[in-house]
Amino acid sequence: MGVTERVDEVLVRFLLDRRAELAGMDPDAAALADEIVRIVEAGGKRIRPALCVWAFRAAGGGDKDERILRAGAAIELLHTSALVHDDLMDRDVERRGEPATHVRFAKEAPAGVDPDGFGTAAAVLVGDLALVLSERLMRTSGFGGERLEAAMTRFDRMRAEMAAGQFLDVSGSERRDRVRALKTGSYTAEGPVLIGAALAGAEPAAEGPLRVYGRLLGEAFQLRDDVLDDAPDAVGAAEIDDLLSRAARSLEEAPLRREGVDALVAIANALRMGAAG
Repeated sequence: MGVTERVDEVLVRFLLDRRAELAGMDPDAAALADEIVRIVEAGGKRIRPALCVWAFRAAGGGDKDERILRAGAAIELLHTSALVHDDLMDRDVERRGEPATHVRFAKEAPAGVDPDGFGTAAAVLVGDLALVLSERLMRTSGFGGERLEAAMTRFDRMRAEMAAGQFLDVSGSERRDRVRALKTGSYTAEGPVLIGAALAGAEPAAEGPLRVYGRLLGEAFQLRDDVLDDAPDAVGAAEIDDLLSRAARSLEEAPLRREGVDALVAIANALRMGAAG
């Protein structure tokens, strides 16, 4: 079983336990957890959990340490929260081929309740719950002490950057590079990589190259999104390829475990193929 499947297994099990808690409060409240499960099971590349897990292993974390899977699942829950809120703010009707959360709840609004208002409120609450549960899962991952504290510092920053980037986006900021950097770059790559490194207790000699890798990979994701969105100042595959090549080279001479390095390079190569396609 690969990292993606193992993270999903942890995530769904955690969510089903939380569903039982909500049902104990009131049976109708379980619908919030059911919606998060629906979104998770609709698919996704799980890039952020993979980066966290493989950075952890590259920095010396154990390959059979189940705690890192819970940390990776927590990062995916944070991403789920962002997706639900993004779809609502952008008024997107689909996500991964399935109805967006606000659309789904609007269609299922109770009799006598305004459908759009209900859909909006439910989506806000689903996203908020996913955000709350992401922290709970990270804090109960099994890590503790200085390692968890360092990881939570990065996790907190990811959440702040996510909110700041979204605010700049909805406010119509013309600084698209800054919006992308906050919403895509550090949030997608550098943050998860640094969390994995922190949880492994990485020394500066190992953390430094991983930080460079995450930053360069994040820039590549940022530029890839510009290209996909046909942004006026979009660069292209050549610059993305250069960033990804530099990201891979940053790990070559670092005191890192080979298995993790190979997996991180493979993630970069997969992005390269996607940008070229």
